[in-house]
Amino acid sequence: MKKRKQMTLGVKLRNLRHTRNWSQAEIADRLKVSQPAYHLWETDQAKPTTENLLRISEAYDLDLYSLLDSKDHNIVTNNPIFNDNSSQQYYSTINNMAPPELLESVIKNQNQISQQQDQIARLMENQNILIEKLLKN
Repeated sequence: MKKRKQMTLGVKLRNLRHTRNWSQAEIADRLKVSQPAYHLWETDQAKPTTENLLRISEAYDLDLYSLLDSKDHNIVTNNPIFNDNSSQQYYSTINNMAPPELLESVIKNQNQISQQQDQIARLMENQNILIEKLLKN
């Protein structure tokens, strides 16, 4: 049985973009990042932030775990462009992806941050109401 090489996030991003026939500029625009920044992600020279990972998973309609799981080959295209030997150079044999526990923790933290931001916004609204009342008196 042939052993599959583990796929880096950059290779997954490249494959996903190609399956949708998007340019790097198009997906970068959808994600509200620059094309050079997206290029760095695809070439594994940089990693996207948690917020950008969430945007990427939404843009490609994937759950975050599938996006980051280096063993999940379900998103690899059957397009011949990815089946030639030249694409093998993009595969990493080192597992540099986060384990599920870390991903769950990141998502939980992101949710807590969002809740705290909502609470701050409500506090600021209440503060503005109080200030307006004080100024009227």
